Amino acid sequence: MALITAAEARVYLRGLTGTAEDTTIDTMVARVGALFGSYCSFPAETGVATMESATYVHYLEGPGGYSLRLPVWPVTSVTSIYDDSGREYGSGDLVSSSDYDVIGDFGLVIAKSSGNHTAWGTGGRAIKATYVAGFATVPADIKHACGLQVAHLWRHRDSIGDSSVSKAGGSASPLPLSLLPEVKAALRPYRLAGDWIG
Repeated sequence: MALITAAEARVYLRGLTGTAEDTTIDTMVARVGALFGSYCSFPAETGVATMESATYVHYLEGPGGYSLRLPVWPVTSVTSIYDDSGREYGSGDLVSSSDYDVIGDFGLVIAKSSGNHTAWGTGGRAIKATYVAGFATVPADIKHACGLQVAHLWRHRDSIGDSSVSKAGGSASPLPLSLLPEVKAALRPYRLAGDWIG
């Protein structure tokens, strides 16, 4: 999966028709997706930071109380949570899924007061959480930001690394290929925060 398809990216590439450049577009979309993941502080669990749906295994500080925040959101499913201040994570430390509720949009796991596990433990790496998080369906504003950034890269791909380019009888400094200001603004609500280990 990618943030946008080549067909969606072509909407932003004026004058480009047909599918002849789709392989190049797909490569650019993948690179932009990695930039977005990095900018938004998504961890590179599989070697590349991604905002797309991925499986994470994180060892977290035991927060105590009933509220546990997973570092990557939105959370689409929780595979398992172990709560063990001794950091062995044996079968007896597995918290039953019926003992907590997941508020996925915020990465929160709330221990139920009526369950067998009513509060999270404390201590370094006391919690081992395996879960799926990221966007299975990419929001429209992230798709739009991806289209804008791909178009920017597409237009300036021939001047990458140049300090100046000749144009219309003169020279000019090419635009930097960093994230565009409007792209950063679109991504701001999706930036992750918090400390995590693992």
